[in-house]
Amino acid sequence: MDMKRTGRPLGPHHIGDALLAVDGVAIRVRQERCAKVRNRNVACLRCADACTSGCISFEDGELRVAPERCVGCGTCATVCPTCALEAVNPTDAALAAACLAARRPMGEDAPRDEVCVVCSQVEAALGDLLDPAAYAGVVCAGRVDESLVCRLAAEGAGRVTVVCGRCDRCAQRHGRDTAELVAATARVLLEAWGGDCEVVVAGEVPATALRGGADEAAEAARRLEAFFAVERACAPIRLAGDADVRADEAAGCADAAPDGDRPAGMAERDDDHGPGMRFYWGSTHTRRVGRSMHVMKDGTLPHFVPDRRERLLDALAALGEPQRDQVDCRLWGTIVIDATRCTSCRMCSTFCPTGAIRRFDDEDGTMGVEHLPGDCVKCGSCRDICPADAISLLDGVRTSYLMDGGRHRYVMTPRAVSLTDNPHQILDTMRQSINGDIFER
Repeated sequence: MDMKRTGRPLGPHHIGDALLAVDGVAIRVRQERCAKVRNRNVACLRCADACTSGCISFEDGELRVAPERCVGCGTCATVCPTCALEAVNPTDAALAAACLAARRPMGEDAPRDEVCVVCSQVEAALGDLLDPAAYAGVVCAGRVDESLVCRLAAEGAGRVTVVCGRCDRCAQRHGRDTAELVAATARVLLEAWGGDCEVVVAGEVPATALRGGADEAAEAARRLEAFFAVERACAPIRLAGDADVRADEAAGCADAAPDGDRPAGMAERDDDHGPGMRFYWGSTHTRRVGRSMHVMKDGTLPHFVPDRRERLLDALAALGEPQRDQVDCRLWGTIVIDATRCTSCRMCSTFCPTGAIRRFDDEDGTMGVEHLPGDCVKCGSCRDICPADAISLLDGVRTSYLMDGGRHRYVMTPRAVSLTDNPHQILDTMRQSINGDIFER
């Protein structure tokens, strides 16, 4: 029996396979990007913490996946630091386009526009009261992320309103926590860059999204109250494992043919994830065959900077020069290495998903790592897997580093390696510590 599709627990070494169980029409899984797949000692389980339906959970020390519960809300993708989970219901590009098309003037005396995003339960409650051209629809308010909000601000929006109805009477109520988290982070970023855009998470639909404007506000409130008189829940969606979806995928890949362990209907594609990685490309999905992940020539696992982060930085750059020297938020971090503990193993660079921690070996023999805060996604991998507990992850990041690619340089001392047959040589050399300060600007 396939444990991935029955909701039974899976151990850490099966987490990648477990995540693939939710790969479908709403979520695209890139398991090679998952910090916990790359190293089971990483503590990140943000997808399980944010899941609104119990599809992904962590109970009694085990990851549990019940794909039949997935409602396609996209909150897991919103909180995933490495974009190992990507929302495709709608895609980021489609949602941004819908938001930009739905812009409406905030008022007769207000020159700027308002963008309204409405969750599916509010859509169901209000029906024809809503103006379909004046809002963008999502399954859950937790689908909205900071890159979208900051792009809307850069495009001239004066207010972004995310409507999530009576969340205390919705089975997906947990999604509001993610929406509030995103709104708080977006406010920090917009304030730091001088963006004049209000970000609101509300239970009422603004007049700009109602067919009758403010005249329909009372009726909208009445319908919401009546609709949520009983608890509501979003309907589960079909997944890639469903037979009809598999048939649709195969039909869309006429040029593909089975080959070895390649899934039927999946065409092999060269990708930029590094040598030794095997991927198969279908109409909407990418999968890695097997559980192993081979290292690249420099001894590290393949790196990937999420497109969302690139789009977010582009949006902030469009807002102008930062007005603050530092930001403290959930998206970026700065590492500090304790020189008295560090053993120069550079495992932090091996497992860093984005390459924010990079090795250097200069011609004069100087070696160490560099940290690029702009590429850091604050997944905590470096801190969690450091064998010497030498790494701290700070919340504050200099805005100049985000915009200009600034970096911290940590010079290390090569460890002595015994060439004897001592079976404990690795442990012995890792116990050695180095002297001096390795934190350089």
